[in-house]
Amino acid sequence: MPDRIRHRRRGIGDRRAAGRGDGGPWWAMPASPARKTDLRVAVAGNPNAGKTSIFNALTGQHQHIGNYPGVTVEKKTGRVQRDGISMEVVDLPGTYSLSAYSIEEMVAREFVLKEKPDVIVDVLDSTNLERHLYLLLQFQEMGIPVLGVLNMSDEARAMGLEIDDAQLARILGIPFVKTVGHRGEGVRELIDRLVGYARGQVSLNGRRINYGRDIERRRAELIEELATDPVFAESINLDWLAIKLLEDDDDAVRKVERGHERAADVLAAANQARRRIERAFDESAPVVVAEQRYAYIHGAVKETVRRRELRNRIDLTEAIDRVVLNRHAGLFIFFAVMFLIYQVTFALGNPLSDLIDRGFGNLAAYLAGVLPPGILADLVVNGIIGGVGGVLVFLPLVVLLFIGLSLLEDSGYMARAAFVMDRLFHMFGMHGRSFVPFMIATGCAVPAVMSARTLVNPRDRIITVLVTPLLMCGAKSPVIAMLAAAFFPERSGTIFWLVWLGGWLIAFAAALVLRNTMFRGEAAPFVMELPPYRRPTLSGAFTHMWERAWMYLRKAGTFILAASVVIWFLLAFPRPAEEVGAGLDRERASARDGSPAQIEDVAADATVSAHVRNSYAGRIGRFIEPVMEPLGFDWKISVALLSGFAAKEVFISTMGIVYGIEETDADVEGNSERTPLKQRLVNDPAYSPAAALALMFFVLLYVPCMAVMAVVWKELGAWRWTLFLAVYTFAISWALAFAVYNVSLFFGLGA
Repeated sequence: MPDRIRHRRRGIGDRRAAGRGDGGPWWAMPASPARKTDLRVAVAGNPNAGKTSIFNALTGQHQHIGNYPGVTVEKKTGRVQRDGISMEVVDLPGTYSLSAYSIEEMVAREFVLKEKPDVIVDVLDSTNLERHLYLLLQFQEMGIPVLGVLNMSDEARAMGLEIDDAQLARILGIPFVKTVGHRGEGVRELIDRLVGYARGQVSLNGRRINYGRDIERRRAELIEELATDPVFAESINLDWLAIKLLEDDDDAVRKVERGHERAADVLAAANQARRRIERAFDESAPVVVAEQRYAYIHGAVKETVRRRELRNRIDLTEAIDRVVLNRHAGLFIFFAVMFLIYQVTFALGNPLSDLIDRGFGNLAAYLAGVLPPGILADLVVNGIIGGVGGVLVFLPLVVLLFIGLSLLEDSGYMARAAFVMDRLFHMFGMHGRSFVPFMIATGCAVPAVMSARTLVNPRDRIITVLVTPLLMCGAKSPVIAMLAAAFFPERSGTIFWLVWLGGWLIAFAAALVLRNTMFRGEAAPFVMELPPYRRPTLSGAFTHMWERAWMYLRKAGTFILAASVVIWFLLAFPRPAEEVGAGLDRERASARDGSPAQIEDVAADATVSAHVRNSYAGRIGRFIEPVMEPLGFDWKISVALLSGFAAKEVFISTMGIVYGIEETDADVEGNSERTPLKQRLVNDPAYSPAAALALMFFVLLYVPCMAVMAVVWKELGAWRWTLFLAVYTFAISWALAFAVYNVSLFFGLGA
């Protein structure tokens, strides 16, 4: 047992009673602020193994979501407390191996090497054990204690698979626990095993895999070379590093180059060892090492897994796949499924958004009446509530959209969609694996761009990075949803789906042009594992929904709040009091002396007060306006689009602030009732359904936000690609918006 764990065990018996209480489930009790962590647990596993279900079942609601240092890969941590043992649980990214080819593999490997968790809980798919044990062996090679979880054991039984977990434990030297993650079955036994390890009652050290005489001899020689630097040898597991050097792992080579005092001698010895293995086996050393692992795994599975023949068994997965994977119908099914999700999203979300909108309107009206007139009231009512509130209004639409996508992912359909879309992607010169960044972009284009690292071919990767920002993302969705709901209330779901589909078609067209001009060459073949269909659970869907909703709320409460204050300042200043006051007096006098129709015109017309037009933002907007006017956009939209470069949601904040200030300035006879932003847009005679439709496509396609531009620069390693992305996306968005606007006017959408 590690010294750190032995030290933590002192006094555990005295604290046992403190770990119990009546405040929640026994397995996810919040730890006392004074309690230190007794055990640090990392949950790992292949994608689609149910790893997240196990993590959620372990930690309950006691989770924290952030990012790993230096990358945008999501990091989830949680707390578990049982019988006086306090555990911190970290959910590692899903990965097939630790080869460090993708960002997920790098994050998982570096976390294990640098953070050194006390235990790795490796979640395996019981229906595909041979494939999933490969990752477990790699963790064992790193010298970290491992506890195996045979998840989806119910599905294995349904398929006629009988796994002798006791025999498997004897072969690999570590215990295994059978679980059904989405139902929480087996989680109690899993926690008991972890508690037993913390107390020294359970061994998780495992057996060191023997690679055969030739490889073991070369490994021993490399370990001897590596041990010549005692400081370096203390910092890393030499058994693991020697194997990685035999596999010619780039990251392992870099670790030696940067940290070993005799790096040149070590790397020369590694090259010689690989050549000797290649001569002995007539095969490259990395392939020989991998084959030895799989041979070991195959033997273990053969001794522990039995298959029963099931009579009259209907393979549901196979039956469904005959339809959804059909080469002709599968593509239409995918787009129909997405159409249905958007219809349900808007049918349920619009009423909820209207309710939240009225709530913020009432809050703004109340504060406007309570706070003394002046800059502070203007900042709170128009800057903060008008900006942040305008974004939060569309939270229901975002939440419902992610629930739908989560259900598709948890059911196993998204993997099928990638398989179906592969043929379509190849038609446009893209790799089938580009579907993964495309679907990740539904949430955010930043991790979508980074996920393109999984594309080995540089041409495929650059094309994917350059076209992924054209798709609908979680930041663009509220803007397009607002415009669709405002100008097309009866067909908002259909309009939203058409814009979403337009993003895909334009991305395909752009990829085809890039492939046939700047990146000629064949795309690499596409191989992907299809998991069995599973019944999604409401708890899983709502957990994913809460994660995305919390990220949206956190962004609204931090970045968008700050941006709203800055935009309010640019719209509210400078404030020449005398000139503004005289202008307002003239407007209100004309309103009082005119007819009721004239009064309504003053209140609802796009009459922009003098100080808003002449504010800093107003001047910028009027400077840009000639470029945007052919698209049906005025200076207000120009300012909002410019602010949207910071984050696309800020477009809504900007429009909310503009109209909030205008409504305050154009207030007639002290009327403090505030009109919702959607209604203000519809009432403004400067805008029409034609302009709204053009604006939706412009928002969809124009220059990506700052975060995306920064990550594109980082991923492609050249400023010219970032500049090219900015120029070509603006050109496409302007040209398409111009066409949409004029065609819409031709068909009578100008009124």
